[in-house]
Amino acid sequence: MPTEDLRVALIPHDIILGEINCNLASVEQRLKSLTPAIDIVVLPEMFNTGFTVDSQLLQSIAEDDNGTTIQAIKQWASTYGFSIWGSYCANINGRYFNRGFMIMSDGSANFYNKRHLFQAGGENKIFSPGMEQSPTITIKGWNLRMAICYDIRFPIWNRNVANCYDVLIVPANWAHSRFHAWKHMLMARAIENQIFVAGCNREGHDIYGNYERYDSQVFDHMGMDIAEKDTDGTIYATFNANKFSHDRSKFRPWMDADEFKLIID
Repeated sequence: MPTEDLRVALIPHDIILGEINCNLASVEQRLKSLTPAIDIVVLPEMFNTGFTVDSQLLQSIAEDDNGTTIQAIKQWASTYGFSIWGSYCANINGRYFNRGFMIMSDGSANFYNKRHLFQAGGENKIFSPGMEQSPTITIKGWNLRMAICYDIRFPIWNRNVANCYDVLIVPANWAHSRFHAWKHMLMARAIENQIFVAGCNREGHDIYGNYERYDSQVFDHMGMDIAEKDTDGTIYATFNANKFSHDRSKFRPWMDADEFKLIID
């Protein structure tokens, strides 16, 4: 069980399609203005390019794990002393992935490829699905995993077997027209898994719709909204270790859960 509180900041910035340098510069300015003592910063899905399924655009913006974007994130994490999570368009050995990153302040990096591709938006026609669940990353005694946007529609994918993780981080590009589903699925994942859930959406608009400033959401392990909204759109939240440990010890629904086997093919 974690023994220290975890402080999280979500930066739902307005992404300019395909403009990597502009988007990196925008995020860097937001990082400089964060309040002190942040442990984790969460960025939206494809924060550096915007979400796209345009094959020609993807060829020009996709990077590998040592490209401009990941190098910039490592530099930020080292400079400011916190972990940074989000996703970007990756070209890994000639295949495109919607690739989540978890960059630590010491420069170490882990990755997760989005499993569930959004057919309604054509994502499945150009991206490859991930074939592994998110790695579990430990920060200040908290075990964290990632799901990317559409992944949250699939409860079994995020099932917290025997309390193996405590926090689900969700970078997203989720249009406001579907906000009701977004909010309540994040809340449901929190309640059913007895975990904290932080979903960072973007701002602005793209071909899929509009994105409102405060669409990003944070829920505690009881499904309660704990988001602290700043005027610039940044959302902060504190994960209370003592209350979390107490509640999990007192109420243990995971002990009554059904056994299952997840098959990935």
